[in-house]
Amino acid sequence: MSQTADFLLEIGVEELPSIYAPPAAEALEKGIGEELADLRLTHKGLRSYATPRRLAVHVQGLMLRQPDVDEEALGPSVKAAYDSDGKPTQALLGFARGKGIDLTAVRRVKNEKGEYVAATVRVKGKDARDVLPGLIERRVAALPFPKSMRWSREAPAFRFARPVRWVVALLDGDVVSARVAGLAAGRETRGHRFLAPAAIAIERPDRYAALLEGAHVVPDAARRLETLWAAARAAARAGGGVLVEDHELAEINNFLVEKPVAALGRFDASFLDLPREVIVTAMREHQRYFAVEGSDGRLRPCFVAILNGNAKNLAGIVRGNERVLQARLDDARFYWDADLRKSPGDRVEDLAGITWLEGRGSMLDKARRVEALAGWLASRWDPSAEAAARRAALLMKTDLLGEMIGSGKEFASLEGLMGSYYAQRHGEAAATVAAIREHVLPRYVDDPLPQSPAGAILSAADRIDSVAGYFLAGKIPSGSEDPYGVRRAANGVVRLALEQKRSLDLAQATERALAGYGGAAPAEVSAALGDFWRGRVELALGDRGVAYDEAATVLDADLGYRDPLDALARASALAAHRREASFQTLVIGYKRVANILRAEKDAPANAAGATWSHPAEKNLAEALTGARKKADAAYERRDYPAVLDVLLGMREAIDAFFTDILINDPKDPSGRLRRLGLLSEVRALFARGYDLSKIVVEG
Repeated sequence: MSQTADFLLEIGVEELPSIYAPPAAEALEKGIGEELADLRLTHKGLRSYATPRRLAVHVQGLMLRQPDVDEEALGPSVKAAYDSDGKPTQALLGFARGKGIDLTAVRRVKNEKGEYVAATVRVKGKDARDVLPGLIERRVAALPFPKSMRWSREAPAFRFARPVRWVVALLDGDVVSARVAGLAAGRETRGHRFLAPAAIAIERPDRYAALLEGAHVVPDAARRLETLWAAARAAARAGGGVLVEDHELAEINNFLVEKPVAALGRFDASFLDLPREVIVTAMREHQRYFAVEGSDGRLRPCFVAILNGNAKNLAGIVRGNERVLQARLDDARFYWDADLRKSPGDRVEDLAGITWLEGRGSMLDKARRVEALAGWLASRWDPSAEAAARRAALLMKTDLLGEMIGSGKEFASLEGLMGSYYAQRHGEAAATVAAIREHVLPRYVDDPLPQSPAGAILSAADRIDSVAGYFLAGKIPSGSEDPYGVRRAANGVVRLALEQKRSLDLAQATERALAGYGGAAPAEVSAALGDFWRGRVELALGDRGVAYDEAATVLDADLGYRDPLDALARASALAAHRREASFQTLVIGYKRVANILRAEKDAPANAAGATWSHPAEKNLAEALTGARKKADAAYERRDYPAVLDVLLGMREAIDAFFTDILINDPKDPSGRLRRLGLLSEVRALFARGYDLSKIVVEG
């Protein structure tokens, strides 16, 4: 008799939103795999399936029974287990009876709490059929969804993304006795909703995928995606062009259908004089159509729609899709023509009618603040880009006043881009147009950065102004909550600085941004902003491979987080020097300096005017004088390897000082403050760029 069997679980549902199915299938596969391991039920393989109407997992070669195991059972304490005569108490007898063991199997063990009785207990393995029902119910109930609902009278507490309509649970040919959402598991699944709606009995788990394919369902998401791409590309070729490939759109479509079929539709070529992005967006956002382009890269007047397996009445379906797209393109044409009637420059004052943030002024106020901040930033990054950046700052939000963006419909994602088209049509300079287009970049982690100098300046200025305003308004991100995207805005600034190698003093920039709101910012707001920016820079350094203690070493120094590019340069130099054998000795010596000064609350800041009474003091003071001069020059040119070489050169003088001198020397009590002042100066030399006390020393 076989010791293994295949197990199948399928949850049949009303159509899931396309973004729900992939993570749910992954979570179901992972959860079942982990729980099977916890239950000591090994298997040969695990595979998940997902379509809009089903989530399934097929486990191959599952053990039919848990192996027996020996477990250590801890009983009562020895004092409670035996009476004063050494005879077993009821506590011990109950322990032995409960574990099914003889008293002779009991032994004494010691742990951190004292002496106890214990025994090795043989635990019999359970049949897989007995443990699978509980596993099924737990794993299905634990599936994560952005939103879920209740609908079942039989299981009123059960929540799921959409109503569950059937459950399949098979162990080889046998149904597993489980219940989900008030439904008893069986062996009947459903095929395609329209092409094979009748119930289909599954004889064995290993026939599941083939059975569904025969019922017009491709359950394997990867294979379904391949089919989708092939069909879409073929349809585009039939339209005389090539598919504009959009992998995110393909993933969305893949989880909207169970059997992908591609259909080619057409639209009036007169719409091609609209901006390409408008046409593609009209196709994509609501209808989920793919665009088609010619060999010259220009859009062709056609599209590819992905249908759910139904090729019947294809011509009628295509006509319906064409009518829907025609209406959306008519809307876009109306928006475009209406928006072009007024230039962006003539719309600037109208920004006063849009509130940027409650209590923090209008969008016109923001535009003027960003204009001033962009001018300041341009003086540091690229003075030649100042005029374009300032002009773009005033115009960058005017597309919000137009019909295309202001309508709040599917074209809202084109903010900035549409503004650049309007600016171009009304004769604005190319640099201004580029800055308007790029000021929204980067929108997310992997989004491109602005490429024009004015665009980079405007992007950073806009985000710094927003971060300052949100903090002033108390919209400070906490935990995972960040509804205003404050972290995303700050991360974009840090990315600009690091990836485009732009030096930026975040503290100074933030102070100027805060000043733009009028009046002095509360001290607690400035402090919170400093901590916030430090966290953003620390995250960015970590993403670039900087070790956590190296990041702390540079960020907790006097130079700190203020200039992300400078912090990365200091961290890179530190990582290279850290490999040197002498570096660890230097760190240990510096930690000793820092620890002594931390404990000595009355330590002076320097040893000005001191007369050295010991050669080691004089030696350290002279080494400090020479090192300070060299370090100042190296800092001036941001040569951080040279700075660290200077600090390493202090190692012998520091070691000799601690070897030869007692800080609190009873023979020289008056010299205590002199010696502490000298150590304070040593710490100051290091702390300018590096707080080496944060370095973790092995052992």
